[in-house]
Amino acid sequence: MYLHLIHTNDVHSHLGEYLKVGTQIRRLREDLLAHGEPVLLFDIGDHADRMSPETDGTMGRVNASLLKALNYDAWVFGNNEGLIIPRQYWQDLCEQSAIPVLTSNLRDLRTFDRFPFFQDTLLLDRNGVKIGVFGLTAPYNIYYHLEEVHALAAEDQVPQLVEELRKQGAEMVIMLSHLGLGVDRTLAQKVDGVDIILGSHTHNVLEEPERVGGSWIAQAGKFAQYFGHLAIEFDETDRCVRDIKGRVIPREDSVIPDPDLQTILDEGKREAERVMDSVLVHVPENLDHHYHGESELGNLVADEMKELVQAEIALLNTGVFLFGLNAGPLTRRVLLNCCPSPINPVLVELYGWQIRDLLQKALDPAYTHRRGMGFGFRGKVVGSLALSGLQVQCDEKGFIQQVVANDKPLQENRRYLAATADYLVFSGVYEELKGADKIRIEPLFLREIMERALLNPANIRRAKVRRWQGGR
Repeated sequence: MYLHLIHTNDVHSHLGEYLKVGTQIRRLREDLLAHGEPVLLFDIGDHADRMSPETDGTMGRVNASLLKALNYDAWVFGNNEGLIIPRQYWQDLCEQSAIPVLTSNLRDLRTFDRFPFFQDTLLLDRNGVKIGVFGLTAPYNIYYHLEEVHALAAEDQVPQLVEELRKQGAEMVIMLSHLGLGVDRTLAQKVDGVDIILGSHTHNVLEEPERVGGSWIAQAGKFAQYFGHLAIEFDETDRCVRDIKGRVIPREDSVIPDPDLQTILDEGKREAERVMDSVLVHVPENLDHHYHGESELGNLVADEMKELVQAEIALLNTGVFLFGLNAGPLTRRVLLNCCPSPINPVLVELYGWQIRDLLQKALDPAYTHRRGMGFGFRGKVVGSLALSGLQVQCDEKGFIQQVVANDKPLQENRRYLAATADYLVFSGVYEELKGADKIRIEPLFLREIMERALLNPANIRRAKVRRWQGGR
């Protein structure tokens, strides 16, 4: 007999495109069911992304409503649900979807209890075949611990979850993995008993399932460009998976979304508009912004970061901002559009010579014009460095002649407490920051720090004081 799995992953709130994919999924499922072949539908995480006003304004409820309308059998939290949507909204998100959320490795850091709105495992019966399912998300504990959440290691969890499901009578085990293709391959080689790994997180397009160890691995790209379909041949005599064929199916842009899906998105937009168009603060005067020169907006946020984390200096790449701010009312929508990256400040220790090297690189187009990607970056280019607590004097050729830290010459062999963006620390754009000793990460996003800084007009006046002088 044949069973079918349909899977989506890493939609990242490309919801207009997702409505077309959702409509295609419905048609495929209806056709398979009409032929008497059972179908399971799963989402493997990062469906939500707060870069989208609809998601930011509803804290993911519009995403959950669409999953519910499409009658998914289960879904798993990705890092965008787990880290970008605050913990206090998780239960509402799960309840709104009204389907099992299989995030099997997240625990309350204080008690190590499972959250009551998550399930560790799910046992389904389709035409007499017992199918066990569990889900895992990437263990970014350096961030989860800020929310008093702990992610258990996948290599420890998988054998236990497989054993539990097999004891319950599972004849086929499916892992919903928001861990990335490399981790999926490693687990498939190390752990027995997982028949199928539906993957995500690394945005790979696997044209057909990949056989690794005793598992088949599938993944369907990103941004609702594709969805996946696996046809599973199940041996009714030996009660096991005999073979799997699969493919990724491209989104058809000519598809007209089903009216009920369009209605859900339209209602989500209206709900979000009420939130996103609310005024947060009045900006008293313009704040300009440049990717490759002095940025008043960058200075403003760098100053506030330095105060927030109690650092001596701050260095922030200007590429995290997409435009400057005009005087007048600032809405949540404009704030999001200006700084869509879910990036946090981090406190590190740097030697004076490392700071000087960083500053010199920030004058080099090979660094500043580099395309930024990954680690929450939602901008275009990395940009130069906005500074706080530092004054830099350059010659006419762009070489640094002097650096002053808090009114004193920078000491090459002294260690300084520096505030910077976690993106710069983890992305490896600057090797000095990637290797820096990390002290702590603050839970606020840069756009929230910007909002906080704008409340005090004195901060804006200070941001207009230049930090770079000379040939730049």
